[in-house]
Amino acid sequence: DVALGFDHTVVLSSNRRDVYTFGRGEHGQLGLVGKPYVSAPKRSSELSSGKDDPPVDIFAVCAPGNCSVTLDADGDVLKSVGKYKNADRALQLCISRARARNLVSENHSVPPI
Repeated sequence: DVALGFDHTVVLSSNRRDVYTFGRGEHGQLGLVGKPYVSAPKRSSELSSGKDDPPVDIFAVCAPGNCSVTLDADGDVLKSVGKYKNADRALQLCISRARARNLVSENHSVPPI
């Protein structure tokens, strides 16, 4: 899955555990500490299913505005980074897009972040 934010991109790898981000990150939306701009995809330890977490598959990624979000199989938010001001509507649209593409379940309500 790939998601485009205002000035950044979020990519979910085929293993469903690693998330790569690039672009502008001044609001923390890349999930890369101290990185205001990244020109090539870099693994985001804050968004990826890490070694410290129990292994959890990520089914979709969203990039509403200046934030990045990972979703589980039900469309629930697993992890989120960045600035969320006024991002609720964009997140709902992203979850709807993931459901339309059969990336997440359709039998679950859209949660606010």
